[in-house]
Amino acid sequence: MKIKIAIMFFPFLFASYFQESNFRLIKSIPTKTAIVTTDNLGNIYITKGNSLEKYNSKGEFLKKLSDKNLGNLSFVDTRDPLKILLYYKSFQRIIFIDNMLSPSGNSISLDELGLNQTSLVCTSHNSGFWIYNQQNLELIRFDQNLQITQQTGSVIQITGEAINPNFMTECNNKLYINDPQKGILVFDIFGTYSRKIPILGVQSFQVADEQIIYLKNDILKSHNLITQEESEIQLPTSGVLIARTEKEKLYLLKPNNLDIYEAIK
Repeated sequence: MKIKIAIMFFPFLFASYFQESNFRLIKSIPTKTAIVTTDNLGNIYITKGNSLEKYNSKGEFLKKLSDKNLGNLSFVDTRDPLKILLYYKSFQRIIFIDNMLSPSGNSISLDELGLNQTSLVCTSHNSGFWIYNQQNLELIRFDQNLQITQQTGSVIQITGEAINPNFMTECNNKLYINDPQKGILVFDIFGTYSRKIPILGVQSFQVADEQIIYLKNDILKSHNLITQEESEIQLPTSGVLIARTEKEKLYLLKPNNLDIYEAIK
């Protein structure tokens, strides 16, 4: 199937060379009831229950991690492919692993830190991490020594509205928090609220090269954080649950398989 790329599309993926490219399916990985993410090297991480599978950018299986003692994996943050964050929400526990999926340091119990109602977690710069505490409705950042470096207080008081966030990520000294009903809230790395981006109805997104990349109705969209311009591309298949982009590839999760496409001239 030939799909023409829109002009002025994602700069980190579609430089000028790819603006007139087509997509070609290079691999389909059978998988069900899974969550998929990728890292900036193009590696693929498939979460199924309590297991995490790693594949390279060609879809070749590399490694598997499984820990039945901590229940199902709730979230995997791969922004640093050498120090990947795993979050087990049911047990309120964070584990960092290296690129071989081996534990890196001791696991972190949020209960022991007095944070037993943490709903969201993500990695932060300098080996830190952010949490969103549902009890106090606040953002808290910890450094690698588990010391609090930033604490916002109630997000309701800061933004003027109640939120029910389902996803957050830090990139380029900004923290992005997604509420499907309200939009994406942007904070700086000190926890200072900046603005709200009116992108509604999405479950997750990528941030790269001043772009927010997100999936909506089988269309991959890009919001430029500087110009506020929107671009989009019709995906080469339908029924997509999760879409990721890394370099010249598309990673599209469907109900029964993960499809990997590459952009070609």
